[in-house]
Amino acid sequence: MQKLTIYFVVALVIGGLIGYGIAGMRPAPEPKPPYEIRTIGALLPLTGALATWGENSKETALLAVRDVNYYLEREGRPWRLKLEIEDTATHGPTALEKMTTWFGAGVKFFVGPMSSGECKEVLTYADANKILYVSPSSTSPALSIPGDWLFRFCPDDLIQGPGIARLMWDAGVRHVVFTWRGDTWGDGLQKATSAAFGKLGGKEYEKVLRYDPGLEDFPKEAALLNDYVKALVDRGVPKEQIGICAIAFEEIAPYMEDASMYALLKEIKWFGSDGSALSEALKKHPVGAPFAASTKYNNTKFAIGVSKYSLFDYVRGYVYEVLERETDIYSYSTYDVIWALALAIDEVGYDTEKVKAILPRVTDERTKLYGASGHVILNENGDRASADYDLWLINEKLEWEKVGVWRAATDTIEWIRKVY
Repeated sequence: MQKLTIYFVVALVIGGLIGYGIAGMRPAPEPKPPYEIRTIGALLPLTGALATWGENSKETALLAVRDVNYYLEREGRPWRLKLEIEDTATHGPTALEKMTTWFGAGVKFFVGPMSSGECKEVLTYADANKILYVSPSSTSPALSIPGDWLFRFCPDDLIQGPGIARLMWDAGVRHVVFTWRGDTWGDGLQKATSAAFGKLGGKEYEKVLRYDPGLEDFPKEAALLNDYVKALVDRGVPKEQIGICAIAFEEIAPYMEDASMYALLKEIKWFGSDGSALSEALKKHPVGAPFAASTKYNNTKFAIGVSKYSLFDYVRGYVYEVLERETDIYSYSTYDVIWALALAIDEVGYDTEKVKAILPRVTDERTKLYGASGHVILNENGDRASADYDLWLINEKLEWEKVGVWRAATDTIEWIRKVY
């Protein structure tokens, strides 16, 4: 009886301790961080026709946030930067949906979207709600709008178009057949390139081949291209004077697969743009890559500018370590976008109207000294004012190779390796 009493007392004590422990394990209110969190949304195409560029920019954006927060901590600032990354799938309505959701959660600043079609899709909503968004890669001249809420850390295609035209002309092309994705970006770049090629004395084939951006296979388009080229040859135009300008995103890989079915299309020089330069989808395609190499598919991509203390090698090395590949120019712009937004927010607070007013100055001052993409000067439309363009093609080793630079100021090409 005595033993039972002792066990009972011990059980009560242990039970009390356990009960106390359980009570102590109840979730306590989370302590507030010793600093304010300010959020930027990242609307990036992690899938879809620009997936390569979205993946690259995701890594440089994360690197920039890490570096910004280290700076804020070192300087004793009372806030930290948070990045919320969303996949837009290179799809305008999805980009708008993601922006709307995060704006409803209080996010007022965004890096991206990356394509001009997506930027156009969100334009009205962003302007109506004073949402500030900065694209590292949208280039359509149709979005060069003074006073809107879109900034772009890349030049518009009124600059790139003449670069492609000069490339084709210097390659000996005098007759060009255009094929392009039918969206805001493709329409603008095709128009700019065609106009510039005409000024040089070149002729555009009279039939257009504008395709649905949603296409994944191109048998009809490839057949038409072959018909158009054959028509020029039948008129007596030498093959070496005929070029195909394919303004595309990563759908260029299956497009070239279908084009490879026609021997004539392999004998013609092909040209591209920033939408396909350094595409991993094309480089890895078992049919598209050899076709691109055989046709010397040469692509323009805006070139790195000059900063006093360039961060180009730093960012390049980081992405190469993470993704084991060369990154693209727009990922460097993404790094600069995050820094410019963060420094402007640090100066005037999480207020889009105030940030909008100072962002050109902050961008100029920051990138003049520390730029990954070089010194960024924004024009009256909020776009990068000027740039030269690197020339990239897939070589015989099926690797992307930089073969030259087009200088905008002089409209001349400096060849690293003579291709034509």
